[in-house]
Amino acid sequence: MAVEDLGESLMFVSYISLVMAGVNIIWGMFLYPFGLIGFIFAAVDIVLFFMAKQARDIYVARDYEGAKKKEYLVMLLGFIFGLVIIGAFAYPPYKELDRIVTKKYLVKAQPKQYYAPPQFPRKKS
Repeated sequence: MAVEDLGESLMFVSYISLVMAGVNIIWGMFLYPFGLIGFIFAAVDIVLFFMAKQARDIYVARDYEGAKKKEYLVMLLGFIFGLVIIGAFAYPPYKELDRIVTKKYLVKAQPKQYYAPPQFPRKKS
C-alpha cells in the first residue's frame, strides 16, 4: 500500500487517535468496573495525538530519521492502546518513512575515478 502524501497521512493518524480517545472514554463510562482502563487508554491516545502531530512537524522539517523514530512509538503504542486501529493507520506512514531512510543510506556517492594520463610511446633514437 503506497502512501500518497506522507504529511497528510501523519495528520490523519493524529486525528484517528483523537477519535479513539473519544471511543475509549465512552466505553470507559459505561463499563463501570473497567472504566478506569478506558480512561487510561484515552489519556494515552491523547498523548499519541500530540506525538503524531510532532512526527508530522519533524517530517515537514525534513528530519526523516527523527520522524521515523517518533512514528514508530506512535505505531507501537497505537496497536496497544488504540485498540489496534491507530497502529493499523500508523503503519503505512512508518513503512514509507523507513523506505526513505533506508534509501538515504543505500544511495551513496560514487567516488570519482581518476585515470592516469595517456602515455605516448617515445621514439627510439
